[in-house]
Amino acid sequence: MLGGGRFSSTLRALAATLPGGRRLHTELEHANQQRVRLTARVERMRSRMLALVASRRRLRARRLSKDVLRQVLPLRHAALMASEPTARRASESAFLERSASYRAALATLPESLTTEAWDPGLQTWWIPDTRARGSSAGPAIVRGHAHVSFEEILNGRDLALGGTMIDIGANVGAMSLPRVVLGDFSRVYAIEPDPDNYACLVRNVVQNGLQGLVLPDQLAIGDTMGYLSLRRLSSGTHHLVEHAADQDHVVQVPCSTLDAWVDAMKVDPLQLTFVKSDTQGWDVHVLLGAPGLLRHRHIAWQLEFSPSMLGRAGHTAAQAFEIIRSAFTHVIDLRSARGPRVRRTSELEDVLSDVGHGARQYTNLLLYNAGPMR
Repeated sequence: MLGGGRFSSTLRALAATLPGGRRLHTELEHANQQRVRLTARVERMRSRMLALVASRRRLRARRLSKDVLRQVLPLRHAALMASEPTARRASESAFLERSASYRAALATLPESLTTEAWDPGLQTWWIPDTRARGSSAGPAIVRGHAHVSFEEILNGRDLALGGTMIDIGANVGAMSLPRVVLGDFSRVYAIEPDPDNYACLVRNVVQNGLQGLVLPDQLAIGDTMGYLSLRRLSSGTHHLVEHAADQDHVVQVPCSTLDAWVDAMKVDPLQLTFVKSDTQGWDVHVLLGAPGLLRHRHIAWQLEFSPSMLGRAGHTAAQAFEIIRSAFTHVIDLRSARGPRVRRTSELEDVLSDVGHGARQYTNLLLYNAGPMR
C-alpha cells in the first residue's frame, strides 16, 4: 500500500497526464502547500498553548496564599503578647482621654473578661445575637465565629501595609485585629456605629490583649455633624439613613465628618497610610466629609462600590466617579479579573461597567495616587 506522501505524488503525476491536468496539478500543489502551512500553524498554536498552561501553573505555585496568613497568625499573636507593652499602654491612655464611647464601653466590661487569658490566633470572638436584640437593656452579644477574610487582606497588600489604618465600619473587628497581629499596621483606629457591633468590637480587642493597638470608637462617619438614623436588619447588616419614616429597627447614632474626627482624636495624617470604608453605600458621604484628609496624597483608600446601595444613600455612580477622579489617579478592582489589574481612575466607567448587573452587585476598590506630591 502506498504511503500518504507517495500516494499524493502519484496522484499529482497522474493528474498531469489527463486533459486539463496541468491546472489540476497546480491546484493540488497549492492545496498541499496550504496543508503544510496549516499543520505548522497548528503546531505553533499547540506549543503556545502548552507554554501558557505551564506559565499559569508556575504563577499559581508562586501566588500568595491566604493559608499562610491563617497558619502564622497564632505565632504572631503570641509574640505580640510577649513583647514590651509600654508603647501600647501610652497609646491606650491617650485614646481613652479622647473617646467617651471607649471609656463607657470599658467601664461595663465584666471583670472576668479583663482577667481571662488571651486566646492565640484570634479564635475567640464576640458577635451580635440578632435573635435577642431589643430583649434586654444591655447589648445583644454572644460568643461565636467571625469571618476573617485573609484573601481580602492579601489582595490589598499592594497598599494596605505599614503605618496606621482607619477602619470605617469596623464591625466586630474581623479586619482590624488580624491586620495588627500580622504586622500590616502598627495601629488601627476602628470606627463602628452600631451599639451591639461596637460592644463586640471592644470585647474582642480586650479579649485578645490588643488594647492600644486597635483603638475603637463608636460613631458614624459622613458629611455632617450630629446624629443619624441607623437601620439594623435581622440579617445582622445595617445601613445609615438620613430620614427614617419607619422607626422599627432604627437607632440614633452620633455622626462626624472624618476630618473633624481625625482632628478630635489627634490622628497624625502623616502617619496614616490606609483608610478602609465599608459603610453600605454611605461612602460618598464619607468622602465628602474628608476633603482635608484627601489632600494627603500618600494615603490609600479602600471603598465598597455598589450602585444600588449608593442610590439608597442618595447618590449616583456618576457622583462617586467624579469625587474619586478628583482625589485619586489609580484604581484596582479587588473583585474583578477582567482587564489589567491597575487602571487609571479616568477609566472608572469601563472598569465598573458590569457592577450592579447579574451576580456582580458590588465590588471593593483600592484607590491611590501615583506621582510626586502636588
